[in-house]
Amino acid sequence: MIVLRLFIACDIEEPAVIEKIVGFQRGVLGGFDRLKLVEAENLHFTLAFLGEQREAELEKIVHTLSKVEPVGGEVELRGVGGFPSTSNARVVFVEARRGSEVIIENAKRVREALEGASIWYDRTPFTPHLTVARLRSPDRKLAGTLMLHMDDEFGVTPVSSIRLKKSELKPSGPVYTTIQEYPAKGK
Repeated sequence: MIVLRLFIACDIEEPAVIEKIVGFQRGVLGGFDRLKLVEAENLHFTLAFLGEQREAELEKIVHTLSKVEPVGGEVELRGVGGFPSTSNARVVFVEARRGSEVIIENAKRVREALEGASIWYDRTPFTPHLTVARLRSPDRKLAGTLMLHMDDEFGVTPVSSIRLKKSELKPSGPVYTTIQEYPAKGK
């Protein structure tokens, strides 16, 4: 039985935004040993994480998502934080601010479609954010650094589609491949 690790996302499309995020990762986060930075080509908003799915379910997932009408727009990326909290961060993220309703609406539509088709996904409450780094264990110094950058501006990125993606975990880091793209209306 072949199993695929799947998720649904909106990729970061604006090169200038990616460049600013990479600059933040290298310049600000680069000095922390226990951080694993997210590669520039892997920057995205996760709308729903489907986890490990049997390959036989792929056609059903693709068909279900084809019924979703994605919302297009622009999202401002500004400020940083940490999950589960800034003081105890295991994940460092950039916030989706102005225009975040585009991401929220797409997540809602995707999750409702998955629910309606009885397709498993992680039902953790959705918070629009862009993961830029992960930590194996919290670092007390990181909290202070994140506080200094809570209002950093990274720019505006378009949202023109949602994508069903496959994640292959490799020793060098994950490799994400788009299986199917679903364009937003008018994009």
